Amino acid sequence: MVKGLVASLEVTAVLPDGKHVDIKVSIRPPHQEGPQWISSVLIKPLQEKAMEVRGVDSFHAVWLALSLVLKLLTQMKADGVKLENADGSEFPLEAYLSGLDGKP
Repeated sequence: MVKGLVASLEVTAVLPDGKHVDIKVSIRPPHQEGPQWISSVLIKPLQEKAMEVRGVDSFHAVWLALSLVLKLLTQMKADGVKLENADGSEFPLEAYLSGLDGKP
């Protein structure tokens, strides 16, 4: 893990036309601004600038940042994009989502 990161993720998106796009996600540690906590999320090459996710505390800010990434990947998959690991195997999105709805 790179210093200054809470989490990072790399996944390859295979578009319906066969084009491969390497997606790199970086989530920075949250910092406090007034009553809110902010965590920055960068999703390259889909964004040029990091998004700021705001939570009521540091845990909430990180949770929202991670949730944002999972929602994006879920939407991409629903739109017909195949998600792969660097070795070409299927990206285990369901494993990342497992347990969030109260199920194991």
